[in-house]
Amino acid sequence: MIRVAKRTIAGCTVALVLIGGPAHAFDLFSSENGDVAEGNELLAANKPADALESYDSAARQLPNQHAVHLNRGLALSRMEESQAEQAMQAFSLASNADAPKPIRARALANLGNGFFTKEDYKAAVEHYKKSLMLAPGNPDVAWNLELARQKQKEQEEQQKKDQEQQDQDNQDQQDQQDQQDQDQQDQQNQDQQDQQEQQDEQDQQDQEDQKEQEQQQQQEQQQEQQQEQQQQPQPQPKSKQEVEQILDSLEDGQENLMKNMTRRKGRPMPGRGFKDW
Repeated sequence: MIRVAKRTIAGCTVALVLIGGPAHAFDLFSSENGDVAEGNELLAANKPADALESYDSAARQLPNQHAVHLNRGLALSRMEESQAEQAMQAFSLASNADAPKPIRARALANLGNGFFTKEDYKAAVEHYKKSLMLAPGNPDVAWNLELARQKQKEQEEQQKKDQEQQDQDNQDQQDQQDQQDQDQQDQQNQDQQDQQEQQDEQDQQDQEDQKEQEQQQQQEQQQEQQQEQQQQPQPQPKSKQEVEQILDSLEDGQENLMKNMTRRKGRPMPGRGFKDW
C-alpha cells in the first residue's frame, strides 16, 4: 500500500511518497518483522519519533533491507527540520542500485523532496526524473517534477537578474572609482600647474629684484665716484707770470742739459744759434 502525504515546502505543496501499513511491510520481507510492523503503525499514527526507534531496531537486524532505510527516512522527514539531513542519508541508502525498483523509485522521489526543501531545484528535478523512469505514471511525482521545473526556472531567472544587478553595481562602482581617480589626477595636475606658475612668478620676481639691486649698486658706485672726484683738489689756473717762469725754467734746464752733454764729450758748448755742418 502506498500512501501519499501533502506537505507545503517553500510556499508550494509537494507530494511525499510514503510506504506504510503492516500488510505492505509483510510483502517486502520474506518473514514478518515485528519492529517494521510496529514502526509502520506508529508512523501511521503520526508518531514519527517512536516509529524511528522501531525502524532503527529493524535496521540493526536487517542492515541490507532497503525498505527499512526508506521507512527510516520517512520517519525522519516527518520530524524536526534538524533531522532533514539524516533523512536524506537514509533515502540515499534506500536508492542504491541493488534495491528493488519500487523502493528506489520512492526513495528517489523523497530525495527530490529533500532537495526541493533546500531550494536546490536542479537536483530535485534530476531525482524526480529518475524516480519516474523507474515508476512511470506516478501523478504525485510528476506533479512535483513540474513544480520543481517551474521553481528552477524562476530561480535561474532571479539568479540572472541578481547577477546582472551585481554586474551593474560592480560597473557603477568601477565607474565611480575611475571618476574619483580621474578627479584626483586632474587635481594633482592642476596643483602641479599652479605650483609651476607660482615658481615661474617667483623666479621672475627674483630676476627683477636682482636686476633692480644691480642697478641700485651701479648708482651707488657712480655716486661714490662722483663724491671722490669732488673731494680731490682741482688744479688752479696759473697766472701769466707763473707760466713765463715755468717756460724759463724749462729753457734753462734744456741749456744746462746741453752743457753737461758737451762737457762729457770734451767739445765746446755751442752758442745759441751755432750750426754744425
